[in-house]
Amino acid sequence: MRKITLALIAFLAVGLLFAGCAKNSGVSEKGQKDDKKQEKKSDVMDVCDKFPKSLVEEAIGRPIVKTQASIIGKEVCEYYTSYSETYDHTPYGDKPGGPHLVVVYDTEDFLKDKVSNEKTGSKYESDPSIGMENFVVKNNINKIWLTVLALGNNVFLRFKAIDDAVTGEELVKIATKFAEKIK
Repeated sequence: MRKITLALIAFLAVGLLFAGCAKNSGVSEKGQKDDKKQEKKSDVMDVCDKFPKSLVEEAIGRPIVKTQASIIGKEVCEYYTSYSETYDHTPYGDKPGGPHLVVVYDTEDFLKDKVSNEKTGSKYESDPSIGMENFVVKNNINKIWLTVLALGNNVFLRFKAIDDAVTGEELVKIATKFAEKIK
C-alpha cells in the first residue's frame, strides 16, 4: 500500500512539473506576441514631434496654445486653440481641456470606416488643392467634418476638430500644410 501511495505522489509531482512547464511555455509565447505588438506600436509615427504646432498656426492664422500626445499614444496629437484646467465640468470635478484639433496616424482599415460613414450620409470627396491623395468628408448638410491624407499602404492621417476648434475649411488648410511637409 505504501508503494502505491509513493508511486501516486511521484506521478502527481511529475504531472504538476509538466503542467508548470506548459504554463511557462504559454507565457513565453504570449510574451513574444506582446513583444511583436510593442514592436509594431513603436513603428507608429509620433505625430506631435513630426508635425509641430507652427504648421497648424500657419494654416489657421492663430495660435495653438497647447500641444500634447493623446492618452491613446503618440500616434494621436491634440492641438489646442484654447485650454483651461477647468474646461469640462462634471459631477466628479473639473477636467482640463478645450477646443482642439485631433490628428491621428491611422493604420487601421480605413475602408470600413468610409463605408460606415457613407451609410449615415457622409460624402467622401477629393480636394486637388491639398496636393496629395486625400478625402474631404462632408456631412448630409455639406459641412466638412473630417479631412484625411492617404499616405499609401493603408496608412492615413486623419484631421478632426473637437468643440469647433477649427472650421471645415481650416481642416482643408491644415491638411494642405501637412501634405507640404510630407512631400
